[in-house]
Amino acid sequence: MLRNFCYYLVFIILFSSGNLLAQTAKKFPVDKQRALQWKPDKGQYYFSHSLVISYEDKVEKTKGEIKIHFDPVTGTLCFRKESSFGESGKSFDFILAFQDGRYMHCGSDENGKKIRTVELVEEVKPDAETKAQQKENFDTYCAATGNKRIDFSLESTEYILSYATSENKDKIWITVLPFSIYPLYGFELIEAAAGLPVSFDYLYLLASNQLLSELDSKEMIFKLKNIGPDPFLAVTKTYTEIKVND
Repeated sequence: MLRNFCYYLVFIILFSSGNLLAQTAKKFPVDKQRALQWKPDKGQYYFSHSLVISYEDKVEKTKGEIKIHFDPVTGTLCFRKESSFGESGKSFDFILAFQDGRYMHCGSDENGKKIRTVELVEEVKPDAETKAQQKENFDTYCAATGNKRIDFSLESTEYILSYATSENKDKIWITVLPFSIYPLYGFELIEAAAGLPVSFDYLYLLASNQLLSELDSKEMIFKLKNIGPDPFLAVTKTYTEIKVND
């Protein structure tokens, strides 16, 4: 009897562990090309996946999609002119966003010379006090509805978002990612002349792995439309580095 119980217990542990590993691996399997193409020391960054967000701005009466490439291993993001920030950053070809708060802008100057600059957004790496404030804000303004779902193999939870300065309440969905999405939220704070058509100013509210994947408000509607394989190779070595004074 005891032996049968032990066998059963071992089976449950192995089954549970297998499921956990399967779920982890199922999220973003590493692209085999990454080992060959990911070479930051040579100015080469390979992004195997992208997330696509559809949006409708009710005030400006515009709609469209935003695509953001990412590397699942490091959480590095890549914003491209033609698919994310558009003409707002017309002098840039793409902008890389790193987990340490660095943003690398690759584009051309007024003379057509290909250049790259780097700036640091310290808010992307919050200190302990800031993290505590973020959690307090979340507990204050986000109320879970109890609804959950799976979006592209990732768990999502519905909340009602309240605001300190108005009586408005918006329905939102938050999707948990296996890496920090703060480089996306920090894009709001870069000094370079580039902006997304949707505001992701949520550094004050959300934890680092919480992607605001759906919003339905009076002014804006947006939703995570897809997240999956979408290879893109960003080559920075052809851009001359320009030091920017602090």
